[in-house]
Amino acid sequence: MADDDIERLLREVNAVNSGSTSRGSSDVEPATSKAVESAGQSSTGGRVAFAVGASLVFGAAGWFFGLLMPFVGSFSCGVGAALGSLVTGLVAGPPRWFSS
Repeated sequence: MADDDIERLLREVNAVNSGSTSRGSSDVEPATSKAVESAGQSSTGGRVAFAVGASLVFGAAGWFFGLLMPFVGSFSCGVGAALGSLVTGLVAGPPRWFSS
């Protein structure tokens, strides 16, 4: 790459970073989507139901894998998986594809 290309790229980067590009306020409309609008209005009922369902599924899977692993109790694996998935489900909430 030639030095003049590098200088040109640096000038473009500086122009973008400094905000000196001339864009009118009517050039770009702010993006709004239904997913963003409904994200703030979602109830906790869906979040809690998803978290409880996930904890039941992963608790059962943890219990089953606890049966297969030596030196680890199946009950402790099931409880750990259920609690971990419950907390994760409550914090993260259901994925977008789940509510579609």
